[in-house]
Amino acid sequence: MSLWLGINEDLFDSGVALSDGEKVLFASNEERYTRRKNEGGFPHHALDSLFSYTGVNPSDIDNICISGLMTPPPPVRLLPRAHTWLYNARREKRDSFLRKLLDDVTFYLPISHTAETSLLRRISVPFLPLMARRVLPRALKKKPIYFVEHHIGHGAAAWRLSGYEEALVLSIDGMGDGLSVLVLRATPGKPMERLWSASSMNSLGLFFQVLAEAFGFMSCRDEGKITGLAAAGTAENVGAPFPFRYENGRLEFTGQFGFGQRGIDWAKRTLVNKYSREDLAAWAQDNLEKHVVKIAREFLRQTGLRHLAVAGGVVANVKLNQRLHELAEVDRLFVLPNMGDGGLGLGAICARGGVAHQQLRDVFWGESYDNAEIERELREADITYYRAEDIEADTAARLAEGKIVARFSGRMEWGPRALGNRSILVRTTDRQVVERLNRLLKRSDFMPFAPAVLAEDVSLYCRRPEPALHAAEFMTVCFDCTEKMKRENPAIVHLDGTARAQLVQRENNPGFHKILRLFKESSGDGVLLNTSFNIHEEPIIRTPREAVAAFLKARIDYLAIGDFMVEAPAPEQ
Repeated sequence: MSLWLGINEDLFDSGVALSDGEKVLFASNEERYTRRKNEGGFPHHALDSLFSYTGVNPSDIDNICISGLMTPPPPVRLLPRAHTWLYNARREKRDSFLRKLLDDVTFYLPISHTAETSLLRRISVPFLPLMARRVLPRALKKKPIYFVEHHIGHGAAAWRLSGYEEALVLSIDGMGDGLSVLVLRATPGKPMERLWSASSMNSLGLFFQVLAEAFGFMSCRDEGKITGLAAAGTAENVGAPFPFRYENGRLEFTGQFGFGQRGIDWAKRTLVNKYSREDLAAWAQDNLEKHVVKIAREFLRQTGLRHLAVAGGVVANVKLNQRLHELAEVDRLFVLPNMGDGGLGLGAICARGGVAHQQLRDVFWGESYDNAEIERELREADITYYRAEDIEADTAARLAEGKIVARFSGRMEWGPRALGNRSILVRTTDRQVVERLNRLLKRSDFMPFAPAVLAEDVSLYCRRPEPALHAAEFMTVCFDCTEKMKRENPAIVHLDGTARAQLVQRENNPGFHKILRLFKESSGDGVLLNTSFNIHEEPIIRTPREAVAAFLKARIDYLAIGDFMVEAPAPEQ
């Protein structure tokens, strides 16, 4: 057995992963420890947790794999606090000299040319080991270090965990090592073959980031809100041409503006001030789908491959993924669950062969806590609780009564989706629950909630699910809803008649599957609303202490934590 450590120290979503050469032992992201969403920089806290939770000694590590050749660029790697400055500038939406300077360093230097030809790459790559060893713990400084190109990491993880023998692999995001898109052919026993790429100067992902900030959202976080708004708009109401074209094997940005603050200023002036946000969102979503589908279809037809594996921040867009799995050229679609840069620590390991080629079963790779640790926090919080004989049965009973239940159980999920272990659950038969949840969690009212469905019942609720059954276990695709779901489960049906369903398998999460099964037996309904257990603008909760604090702050009805059930305290008079 050899131990592989993967690290992503990018500007956003930094994280770590550990494998034994076959399977993943641990994976987590820095945001869960600092409590700042999409935290970037070197993942010191996540790395410390990896060693403390697994019991692995740093000296036992055999290989270190680090994502990125020139993303983040050397100036940022050499200034450890640069990512914090940029994070704060964006959060506060400062229009400052510092913001513009950081935009120039982080956007324009690494995207000036493709990764293969960039002068920045030729200058920076020889110094990467020295820069890495500056921040690595002492016990890791002399270990072999391998650096993996950004999109190769995305693509390798998507393919190795898809279970597909041969596949077309599509990596698409804002930017990474000079590229925004990379198309690969993956075949067992061979290096992935590069088929086509697009420069980050022609980035659909960066354009979505520009729009997000022009709308008043945060880039690299809130692009999904554009997708949520799109269902309420009409693309044809926008008279502006979409600033991209894909012709003759070339994706080209045709706008007269750049990205970063310059692009945001342009978008506010020429788009946001002229059209409604809903119509602009529909226009952007529709054109994104058309361009990515055109690229995917071309290479599916060219190669004859019918299995598609995708990763990169752009495929956090579940409506885009629906268009991909509905393609006549696609038999199966897999979306890497931690599709954005948060997955690159594991991606770097996969690119070096440190994880076996397999069909991913689950992503419960973070910390867990035993009942003794949990009860200690409950006692300190001085709240009323009891130990349940069957916590899943008690949870299902509360849900059948129409109560909102937060669930904290087992190991924490890896990636942006809560899949039952750090989730807030409620029945879906009454749409008024959406208003209550949005109020409690301080959530945008135009964003849809997702349903959790027993995998064996999928055909009752989702139309044509077959190409994306595996992907849907990780809540990464949309489906058109059946009339039954629209009629009986209105709380999770979006304006366009779709839902981002999670299919729950008994063998992958027996506790959550049992809750759904018992809830169905008592209520006659096999669907639960599943949203992440966190407070607005915070990452998914990690520890029992965070669970109790979020439960009390949001005034959720019940907290099922370990084997304990906690009822919300009565409101103070």
